[in-house]
Amino acid sequence: MPRTALRPLQIQTRLAISLAWVAGFVNATGVLTCGMVTSHVTGHASGLGRDAALGAWGPAALMGALVAAFFLGAFATGLALELGRARGWTSLYAIPAALELVLLGAFAIGVRRHDPAATEIGATLWWMTGVASCAMGVQNAIITRISSGVVRTTHLTGIVTDLGHELAHLAVQRGFLRGGLLGKEPRARGPLRFGTGWPRLALLASIFCAFVLGSACGAWMHLAAPRFSMLPPILLLAWIILVDLRTAGAREVSAR
Repeated sequence: MPRTALRPLQIQTRLAISLAWVAGFVNATGVLTCGMVTSHVTGHASGLGRDAALGAWGPAALMGALVAAFFLGAFATGLALELGRARGWTSLYAIPAALELVLLGAFAIGVRRHDPAATEIGATLWWMTGVASCAMGVQNAIITRISSGVVRTTHLTGIVTDLGHELAHLAVQRGFLRGGLLGKEPRARGPLRFGTGWPRLALLASIFCAFVLGSACGAWMHLAAPRFSMLPPILLLAWIILVDLRTAGAREVSAR
């Protein structure tokens, strides 16, 4: 089977798992250097409401800025994808992925200058968490568009929810909960882009494990080589971009 035939499912699945690892790594590094998560906005939104209610306007402003940074990353990705679609680019995702790479490079500069014995404060805290949150907004928008909203990689609430739902569905479909509990046959469910049944359950579990593994790797790198701890996710993201460009080039050549 030619490599390009893997694009619809296998490559997209590998991309989702790889990006989940990147998100976990960046999130752990953000916690260890800046004292806060950067890959999702739920906690920031809660903090914004709490700090505003308490009149702590400085922390509230930071929480609001992080939500805005994540939004801007997703917005920039949306613009890049629409521009690429309008102009017929063979690789729609290389530009937003390159933007994420630049943002993570900026975050890596901050990590390189960071004192491992302290937690960042002041202006450095603002721009480091801001660029990391923006990068995660870019990443989440990329995988959201690729999977048609089925998969996220920067937070796990939806993943764990889908795991529970999918496992319950499988239990019913396989007959484990039929009979006394349900009393009748379940209705069939329509197909999902990222598969159904055990393949989808394996994908969701893999994304969860990749995020946790990325977090562990980020913590380990922060302890082993704190000033160069962002190198692994940057190299992985650069490799993803290179593979996407090569695949897009091969498709363009074969289409001629």
